Amino acid sequence: MKANEFVKKFGWGEATAFLSMDSDVEIVYTASFFDDLKRLVESYEVVGSYGGLDKARKYLDEKCVFEWTALDGKLSQAICDVESCQ
Repeated sequence: MKANEFVKKFGWGEATAFLSMDSDVEIVYTASFFDDLKRLVESYEVVGSYGGLDKARKYLDEKCVFEWTALDGKLSQAICDVESCQ
């Protein structure tokens, strides 16, 4: 199972619980799965800090009109990560 498939199946709350080892879900996973899931949860938190997916997209669209920074690249990747889990 891929990390984004895990999120699709179990949700963001369970993904966070799984990373903190506070989950009842039992699956066989690899180190790369764990790293990918951690990245996805971090991306979800970044997008959440902007008020959700729609607001993060709007912020990025408005910001890109004026300038592009490394932070915008991180937000862009975070949006893609969250979208991959829908």
